[in-house]
Amino acid sequence: MGQVCATIFILTALLISGGVASGQDAKVVENGRKIFVEKRCYMCHTINGDAKALEKEKEEFAKAQGVEVKKEEGEEEEEKEKIGGDLSNVGKARDEKWLKEFLRDPRSYFKDTPECAKNAKKKYRKRFKGTDEDLTTLVTYLSSLKYEKQQEKGFESCLKE
Repeated sequence: MGQVCATIFILTALLISGGVASGQDAKVVENGRKIFVEKRCYMCHTINGDAKALEKEKEEFAKAQGVEVKKEEGEEEEEKEKIGGDLSNVGKARDEKWLKEFLRDPRSYFKDTPECAKNAKKKYRKRFKGTDEDLTTLVTYLSSLKYEKQQEKGFESCLKE
């Protein structure tokens, strides 16, 4: 009987600690989404698979900054060209190591075609500017994005494959 109780206790402890870890992971992902918004990554990228949560985060961030979010009449954010493309499935396509290296030095990952070079001159391909902790948190969020690919029609990536 004592051994059964001990086994139940150990299993319960494992389940609880697993729940805490996944709760912590969820918090890190949420914080990564905040960093994505605070660093204005959404100016170049969409994440259609996480659009609802991102919109909520953008509204909360704007409110915290004392800024009212207004869209011009007839203009929807989704209609604007997002030069960086959609990141809905980046967690399926890239591992954390690749994402960190890319965010630290994105220029070396791009093709040297005339169109891609033109875009580079427009200050696209910015390296991540933030703390190492923020970078790790952002990468955790990006790694969690494992939706189906939702790239806009006609989008052509400048990334070297």
